[in-house]
Amino acid sequence: MLKLSIFFFVFLSTWLSAAAIPSLELGKINGEPLFEEDLLHDTQAKTRDEKIKRLIQYRLIVQEAKKRGLERTPEIQAEINALLYKRFIEEERKTKKKEFSPTEKELHNFYTKFPLVRIRHLVLNRRTEMEKQVADLALDQIQKGLKKESSFESLCTQFSQDSAGLFGGDTDFRGPHNFPEAVYLRVLALSKNSVSDPIEIGNTVHLFQWFEKKPFTAAPASYLQFLQGRFEQERELALLNDLLKDLEQKATVEPPSLWVKLK
Repeated sequence: MLKLSIFFFVFLSTWLSAAAIPSLELGKINGEPLFEEDLLHDTQAKTRDEKIKRLIQYRLIVQEAKKRGLERTPEIQAEINALLYKRFIEEERKTKKKEFSPTEKELHNFYTKFPLVRIRHLVLNRRTEMEKQVADLALDQIQKGLKKESSFESLCTQFSQDSAGLFGGDTDFRGPHNFPEAVYLRVLALSKNSVSDPIEIGNTVHLFQWFEKKPFTAAPASYLQFLQGRFEQERELALLNDLLKDLEQKATVEPPSLWVKLK
């Protein structure tokens, strides 16, 4: 019985996930036609006869479930609605797929929003009371050094408590694909060679500086591929939001107060 239940669950999943395209009619079960195309959904049966047998069993169970009104239960309706929602989104994606992909110019413009920047990073630990005191003293010295126009590179070498300090805080080129995006955007908002205010992250304090941007023509293909995927996601979301707004404008919602709550 357990195997039979599992079989019908799997069969139902594959059945609902694929759109049946009527082809050659094989016969009827209680007046409901069976098509050759229906056999393609069963990938577990080894022979054609077994596929036909399993299809008949499947239809008989579904017909009996409908006789009992099971398709009208809230749980089944919720599952059907979820499948319809998913299928609708998939169809929209297929229809507008060409609109998602950026042109060379669009990708170039998108890169200007998320360029690869070479970052210097200074980190101080504040896990214990002793470390907090040391970090506060170091921050005071760092701020005095910056006012005296000491290079941030030398300050990283002198004070930073991570391995990048050995290289003047140089962490090489970074982007939102390999750097915390919130921090990346904050650093990117700085003017070139300026140093950020101290940023607390957990039990550490960080200072950043970007000092070089990699030009679009020199960006690695892997990063451009990452940006293209991100561009397509944003474009897809924008188009779906436009569609949703159009549907909302055409919709009739009763009572009107419900519409206010939705907004």
